[in-house]
Amino acid sequence: MDKSTPRVVVIGAGPTGLTLALLLARAGISSTLVEKNARPQAHPAACILNTRTMEVFREIGVADLIMRQGQNVFERAYISWVTSLAGRELGRCSAMPEDLPSLLALSPVHAMQFPQNRLEPLLWQKVREYELIRFLPGRECVSVEQDGEAVHALLKGPEVERVSGDYLVACDGSSSPLRRAMDVKWEGRLLQDMIGVYFTADLTDLVAHRKGILYWIINPAAFGVLIAHWIPHEWVLFTPYFPPQQAPEDFTEKRCQALVAAAVGRQLADLRIKLIRPWAVSAKLASAYRRGRIFLAGDAAHSLPPTGGLGLNTGVQDAHNLAWKLALAGRGLSGPKLLDSYERERRPIAQTNIRHSAQNFDEMSDLLEVCGLNLNDLRRLQALQRSITFRVLPFAWQAALIDRLVSKALKKTALLAADDKRGKQARSEFIRRIPGQTRHYHFLGLDLGFIYQDGAVIAEAGRVPQPIDPIIDYQPTTWPGARLPHFWIRRDGVMLSIHDVIADDSMTLLVKPEARRAWLDAVQSVDSHGPLAVRCLVIGSGPDADCEDPQRAWTNFSGTDDSGAVLVRPDRHVAWRSRTLPRNPGEELDVALRQILDMHPSGV
Repeated sequence: MDKSTPRVVVIGAGPTGLTLALLLARAGISSTLVEKNARPQAHPAACILNTRTMEVFREIGVADLIMRQGQNVFERAYISWVTSLAGRELGRCSAMPEDLPSLLALSPVHAMQFPQNRLEPLLWQKVREYELIRFLPGRECVSVEQDGEAVHALLKGPEVERVSGDYLVACDGSSSPLRRAMDVKWEGRLLQDMIGVYFTADLTDLVAHRKGILYWIINPAAFGVLIAHWIPHEWVLFTPYFPPQQAPEDFTEKRCQALVAAAVGRQLADLRIKLIRPWAVSAKLASAYRRGRIFLAGDAAHSLPPTGGLGLNTGVQDAHNLAWKLALAGRGLSGPKLLDSYERERRPIAQTNIRHSAQNFDEMSDLLEVCGLNLNDLRRLQALQRSITFRVLPFAWQAALIDRLVSKALKKTALLAADDKRGKQARSEFIRRIPGQTRHYHFLGLDLGFIYQDGAVIAEAGRVPQPIDPIIDYQPTTWPGARLPHFWIRRDGVMLSIHDVIADDSMTLLVKPEARRAWLDAVQSVDSHGPLAVRCLVIGSGPDADCEDPQRAWTNFSGTDDSGAVLVRPDRHVAWRSRTLPRNPGEELDVALRQILDMHPSGV
């Protein structure tokens, strides 16, 4: 293919695929974005956008829109446990830390709740602003083949079409046909089958005093979670079911109306059921992220339980990691190991996020044990369904037995609404246990603190810095592989985040005024014969500074002395640092770049 116009084919225009196409366009790379659906997501689906994802969205120019259009996340950050919305409140906690100013100082943006049926139309509109993105909604990818030069995808839609690219990225969801075609194993476990009921109703009088994200519903007739996608009107109720003896078709509109009424605690005159669909909650990971010129990203690479809200975010950050590597590889500015580093960096992060989310799911049993219910009871039910003895029974008997066992298990939850002594004791113990759910809703360490330890980085000797609790707490660092800490700078009289001045299509070297001349000479040397041009920025004060550091934050964050330097990748992660000025800074920088990019003096 013509290397002067590198192309990438992206299959799937969900948040991951849309983000990837937009990041590629910002780096000057053309793409063909293919989506089987003719319109954006209608279901609210994922709704939590964590801080790191909002930083990526800031890069592609949609964060401000999301923050303007979104509801006030600080007013509705509660998690509630109730017997029903109109019934007893069993307890409540906040998903926000107590020290909110410290949280807000960590980034130019903050986490948002913004459902996918609002996010996707916004991103669809954004991709249409770029001539470099050829967007093809209403087309299904039916086959893919690759050779030594390109990848070719056959599309079915208004007409059959063949599109080609240097690389193809499959962002086609957890049931990814392309992953199966690549013969990549899908490893992990199913946690629970759920039915999701998307409905609208005005619940102002029930939630105005406790605006929240989630309302866990615990009663015999409705057991699950009510997600407040857009208060007070837009909701999704998730409740478990047990196929094949219980089927999605069993959840008729009439039955779902009854479920909603039981969850809310009363009949709703304005109730409108908009969509009913099943969801297999699973914790699964692809055994590989790459086959030749084809890559997996987003839900095609990993399926996370919703207990943590990390699924969409992990996918967006896959795109952030992969985009700049595809851009450099497409231009012939890297060797093969740079693209290999995508899996080496992102797959361990997905493993960590899956483990955390699955643990959150399992630890919900701690609360339910107060009334004698354990999620392991539901797993034993799943084991019974798989047993030979059970399967030889007539199907009608199987279905009746499953219904009876589920009803018997959920009957235990009535204790939490009881007015007697046992009920009061159970509710008191329930409240006492709620702080044990903290890690489910407070995970800033996972959000901002993940560090790529093996990949396109130059590792340092010593222990990787970590806070006491790496799930909850975030410790800013420039350790290679870490996200560059945010701090405010002033450039040409304008206040900017340090992230705003990092190059999208090359490396950026951050230095201090004391060693300005030495590092500028090093960069000029590398630019003249090295593998990639480097942007050098002097951070500090005085006439030699490119960017003023009014709070002297770089002194605290840099991890170097006044003569050192920090090399930052386009995804705003640290690639390498020199704590002090080397004897030959140009040579050290050149060696570091070549190792990161897998380039050799004679070429690729």
